[in-house]
Amino acid sequence: MSRPWVIVGCGYTGAYLARALVGRDTAVTLTRRDPTAAAELAQSLAASAPAGRGSSRPAPAVRGVAADLGDPASLADLVPPGAIVCCLAPPGPDPAGEIRHLLDASRDAARLVYVSSTSVYAPGGGAWVDEGWTVAPATESGRARALAEGALALATIPWIALRAAGIHGPGRKLVDRIRSGTYRVIGDGTSHVSRIHVVDLVSAILAAGASDAQGFVNVADDDPTPSGEVADTLAGLLGLPPPPRVPASAVSPELAGMMTANRRIANRRLKEELGVALRYPSWRSEL
Repeated sequence: MSRPWVIVGCGYTGAYLARALVGRDTAVTLTRRDPTAAAELAQSLAASAPAGRGSSRPAPAVRGVAADLGDPASLADLVPPGAIVCCLAPPGPDPAGEIRHLLDASRDAARLVYVSSTSVYAPGGGAWVDEGWTVAPATESGRARALAEGALALATIPWIALRAAGIHGPGRKLVDRIRSGTYRVIGDGTSHVSRIHVVDLVSAILAAGASDAQGFVNVADDDPTPSGEVADTLAGLLGLPPPPRVPASAVSPELAGMMTANRRIANRRLKEELGVALRYPSWRSEL
């Protein structure tokens, strides 16, 4: 059996990752802040494991644990020796301190995969943004991510940080918001936005866990496109009028900063060093 995995912050992406690992006969510990939610997800995953459908092979262990990176006591005995730890938890009030707590709890782990965000980068002005681009976030969430990333330098185990673009997939489809009439284009629609399908993000996490690569790796598809073009194309396919444009001042600074950063995220390291072949290389792939 492969190394066990610990998924810290097992929400939308974490649930997809956990299912993939269980399908590979891998023992998984998953955490959520809510103990009931953690236990229910673990039970659901265990029931869906291949061995749970009549196989003679024992099912992989799936454990749900309540944990909070802000509470070191909740992390005690969380990480078994030799495990691969994947942190998907968003930063809390003390991003650097929370990562220090995780590193202490993971001191006997084999590897840490930290899933960060491309929001750590400075606005791009339409340029291609690789891992060497200036880290100068324009949003509160980006600043929190940058603080968390900075604490990774204290790690005594191998680590890699995946800077993910905007995540989409089932339940998070832009086309559904356009169909419902709730989507608005922020600004004039010329700002490029990079995306990544949750299936491809999971592939990147699995590859990162198995790889010796270190440092920061962008996780984005091949087709960063102006937000207005995406919205207008999808609306046209649905037979709907183009979604309305609203000024950046009409939305929260967080949303405005995210949608007007105008970055085209480069994914060379993802492909060449992690060997990820994108299943959804474009937002058009899911149409």
